[in-house]
Amino acid sequence: MDVAVHGRKDLVSDEVRELVQTKVSRVIRHAPVLDKAEVKLGQDPRAPAAANRVCEVTATGHGYILRARAGAHDLLVAVDVAVEKLEHQVERLKGKLLARSHPRRTRTPARP
Repeated sequence: MDVAVHGRKDLVSDEVRELVQTKVSRVIRHAPVLDKAEVKLGQDPRAPAAANRVCEVTATGHGYILRARAGAHDLLVAVDVAVEKLEHQVERLKGKLLARSHPRRTRTPARP
């Protein structure tokens, strides 16, 4: 799993970079079709002051693209919210992939 962390107009500290990489890689590991993830951290000047720190996560692989964007007052809170959104999308993708490989069986009525 390749996780790239970028800062927009800001340098990202090593501690934050490692924390983001571990959280995102832990989530992406549950979907084997996803190969890499890109995380962008920055500020949104148009957003209100309560949500001006933004975290955007884009995970790609095998034709699938999952995106999550979250804003908060603190950068680490924005990362947590974006990871929660990504977890939900990964669960849905995994369910779709399993449903496709394991189709439902219809019950046929027993003949007398």
